[in-house]
Amino acid sequence: MSEGVYENSDGFEDDEPDAMKNTDIDCQLYANVRAFKSSTRDEVVSSVHVQWWKRPSGVAAVCLGLLCVLLLAGIIGLAVYYGVTDHHTSTEREQLQTSYNNLTKERDQLQTSYNILTKERGQLQTSYNNLTKERDQLQTSYNTLTKERDQLQTSYNTLTKKRDQLQKEKDDVMSKLSNLKQTCPEGWQIKLESSWYFLSTETKTWKESRQDCLKRGADLVIINSDLEQEFLLSFNKRAWIGLTDSVTEGAWKWVDGTPLTTPSYWYSQQPDNGGDNPENGEEDCVELNTETWRPVKAWNDQSCLHNRYWICEKVV
Repeated sequence: MSEGVYENSDGFEDDEPDAMKNTDIDCQLYANVRAFKSSTRDEVVSSVHVQWWKRPSGVAAVCLGLLCVLLLAGIIGLAVYYGVTDHHTSTEREQLQTSYNNLTKERDQLQTSYNILTKERGQLQTSYNNLTKERDQLQTSYNTLTKERDQLQTSYNTLTKKRDQLQKEKDDVMSKLSNLKQTCPEGWQIKLESSWYFLSTETKTWKESRQDCLKRGADLVIINSDLEQEFLLSFNKRAWIGLTDSVTEGAWKWVDGTPLTTPSYWYSQQPDNGGDNPENGEEDCVELNTETWRPVKAWNDQSCLHNRYWICEKVV
């Protein structure tokens, strides 16, 4: 309709008066209106539907609509996909979270067990070290005791050997004594090796005792060996022997002039010269005290003026 209007407007001359132009336009408009009214509605609609898509704007609208439909379909598809995926992901996430929690709990339990075992290991190590130290101490004590046992065993063996030797010597002496008792000279009792011995039955001073021995062709006994010392102990008397320091104090000599060297059998803390007590006087003579002092070492310095039994010795 507008095209007919524009087409009719092109037929006017520019040089015509405006009133005439307006009159012709109005006539044409009315003619067009009548023509439009005389057309049926279906024809108009059909004409519109047939021609709108031929325009560029129509094609764009169609494409835009299709894109919207496709976009809507894609959105729906993505929503469905991500809904299902989220469901599965949520389930898997919950399972992983549960597994993670379980593993964390197990890890904590293992850590606790590890700490306990580490502590127990430390305690066991301490106990082991203590036992090792005690074992070493016991081993040292054992070695010390073993060494002492061996030393005692050696001492025992040595003493046993000496005892056997002394026993043998004693048996020999007793045997000789038993054989010689019947052959002793008158007044003489016992013979040991190459000497005869006389034990008095009365007591005298040291000087008087020596004079008696000299009258008998002998002298006070001179002790030269352990065997002789042990033999004289069997008399069980406090008796003078031939040892004195009457010439020079502290210089002990036998009656034959021989100085005392070894062996000597002084009792403990003897000689003491009376302990420098004036009441005891000078103790320049030696007695064999076998009544009160039973050990082998039974010599005692005594005042020569005291009365004692005496032992004479005659070498044959």
